[in-house]
Amino acid sequence: MVDHRFVDRDGVRLHFVVADPTGATTEPTATNTEPRGTVVLIHGFPHFWFTWHRMIPVLTAAGWRVIAPDLRGFGGSDAPGDVAAYAPREVVDDVLAVCDEAGPLAGRPPDDPVVLVGFDFGAGVAYDVCHLEPGRVRAVIGMENPFMGTAGSVPPLEGSATMAEKHFLHLHYFAQPGVAEADLAGREREFLTRVFWALSADYHYLDVWSHPPGSTYLEALPEAPPLPWPWLSVEEMDTYEAEYVRTGFAGPLQWYRAMDVSWHARKEFERRTNPVPYYFLYSEHDPDLEGFHGRDPLSKLDRYHDDVRMVRAISAPAGHLMHLEATEDTHEAILACLVDISQSSLNI
Repeated sequence: MVDHRFVDRDGVRLHFVVADPTGATTEPTATNTEPRGTVVLIHGFPHFWFTWHRMIPVLTAAGWRVIAPDLRGFGGSDAPGDVAAYAPREVVDDVLAVCDEAGPLAGRPPDDPVVLVGFDFGAGVAYDVCHLEPGRVRAVIGMENPFMGTAGSVPPLEGSATMAEKHFLHLHYFAQPGVAEADLAGREREFLTRVFWALSADYHYLDVWSHPPGSTYLEALPEAPPLPWPWLSVEEMDTYEAEYVRTGFAGPLQWYRAMDVSWHARKEFERRTNPVPYYFLYSEHDPDLEGFHGRDPLSKLDRYHDDVRMVRAISAPAGHLMHLEATEDTHEAILACLVDISQSSLNI
């Protein structure tokens, strides 16, 4: 059972859900009921808090409180029209505001730091929190996206525009104001179904690059088989569709249009590693690892993170949507990280 809440931060209304712990605590074999702490689940595109609906009861049963925000631009949160409003400092302050509004968990200190779990754009948000407010973070678990690089002298949207002269590239397509939201209006379910399928292990996502410049995303994406799939139900897609029919895509697409803003802001700490204990989970068929983080990204983790505690591939086949495609394996891996985090805290 989740509790839907809102907080206003500098005129931006943020929606988030909170679920309290229901299970046992600090040790995997403990018989007491002391809560282990708070986990903040941070989604990416094209998601909102609901993407975690399978994971939330698993974490609360293990003794953790869960906070799952809708990032600004998504779901029930406001969508500012200025790309500068999506800069790292703004979004980090959103995460802190949500945590402060939720308040301290009973049985934990009032300044108790949280565990961040970040997926897709949410991983970048989690890493930004670690850089800008490390004292608020107990540990960070990245999913699929191992770091947010700022290497080179060319901002990402400029680089994407150059690549898009050769073939379709979603980054460039989404970066053009008004284009994608017009193309996708009235075709929300078609887009969501096809992009979920394309990002999964059932398709090789980078094949969309075989389409020529000027293609729309729907032209580049493969046809998807009818739902349900082994890893996604009709009812889950109904929920996604209803939310995007309600909100449209303009707000979420601001995250792409703000990529240069974020790149310039991250230059401030590009030579500093993340000081927070770091865990990384990935799937073997993730297109982000294949195409968007340079050559052999897993060998570079210590360039970005001081304290790498665990790097683990889930065993079941999955593409980018590991928490949906391989739910049980992903939950097992997340819980393994949280057990290590709990034990490490006890041994301090």
